[in-house]
Amino acid sequence: MPKSQNINPKIVRKPQFIEFGKIPVNQYNKTIEEEKKNFSNDDLLRIYRDMVIIREFETMLN
Repeated sequence: MPKSQNINPKIVRKPQFIEFGKIPVNQYNKTIEEEKKNFSNDDLLRIYRDMVIIREFETMLN
């Protein structure tokens, strides 16, 4: 398997369904303002921190 693969985000990120029952894929469509109503500022900071850690780990794998 190649270490890096070319992926076209327009194809991969388009909304679609995986068939065996319908499972929504790439259907998330909320704004930051909508999410601020669901989470506290501390929650959002923890979510951001987790996302940064995951991104750093993924970068280390390349």
